[in-house]
Amino acid sequence: MKKQGNLFGIPYDFRRPTYKRMKERMWNPDDERIVTPRTSGIGWTVNLYQLKQRSPLAFYALAVIFVGGMAHWVWKFFTSDD
Repeated sequence: MKKQGNLFGIPYDFRRPTYKRMKERMWNPDDERIVTPRTSGIGWTVNLYQLKQRSPLAFYALAVIFVGGMAHWVWKFFTSDD
């Protein structure tokens, strides 16, 4: 089996992720697509640069959800009784 390609139209990439590949798929001003193949694994990821350019509200909503989720995780981690 190849390490990268498409299966039934769904992209996959089982190579070891690299910083360069992550950057070119998640923050790439030169790629006009909002949805790009994942850096590692099966499916798609979001080109955050294009999302910010085309829909700043969606970009900042995603950022708030991410930061809120991380804050919730940290809160639960430090206040657990285990």
